[in-house]
Amino acid sequence: TWRLLFDRAHQIDAPPKTVLYPETEQVRTAHLVLVVDGLVRVYRTSRSGREVTIRYARRGDILGLPSVVAQASPAAAQAVVPTRVVAMSAEVLRSRAQRDSQLAWAMAEEMAGSLFNIQERLAHNVFAPVRSRVARYLLDVATPAGDSHVATASYEDIAGAIGTVREVVARTLAALRDDGLIRRTEEGIALIDLD
Repeated sequence: TWRLLFDRAHQIDAPPKTVLYPETEQVRTAHLVLVVDGLVRVYRTSRSGREVTIRYARRGDILGLPSVVAQASPAAAQAVVPTRVVAMSAEVLRSRAQRDSQLAWAMAEEMAGSLFNIQERLAHNVFAPVRSRVARYLLDVATPAGDSHVATASYEDIAGAIGTVREVVARTLAALRDDGLIRRTEEGIALIDLD
């Protein structure tokens, strides 16, 4: 199956903010992407234009399995940092899974794990205090940079991702900085103490 998928695959090198695939409710639109390097944000957009992050994907994560089954993709995927992905044929995987119960079960396990992670993220964004939501966001988007991890995000990015406003994010980041947990660098927000 991997051989068949990679025979029709193509690599995408995406700079930050590149939409790897858009949201679409249209039937027969499916996406299947393997993250090779970088960080990808999967999100939904409301009719008013507000976005909510559903999950983050890193090296080795597969995106789009629900769209392979449903043949629709209501969520979009966007590179957060310079990212390399391999786009594969959803049709090939769907066809193989319909004939191979072990492959179909592996897909179901992967989707169940993703669903549980999404549910945990939703509960955290609804119930956790703002400080915890900001810290979680920074941990989610931080990438290794030398001897630390750095999150490259604007106050607006953070506010949109956790459901608050820029001013609240600014106060929360100042408190985290005063506590010695983060510091501003040219690259972004360096996380000093991951624990």
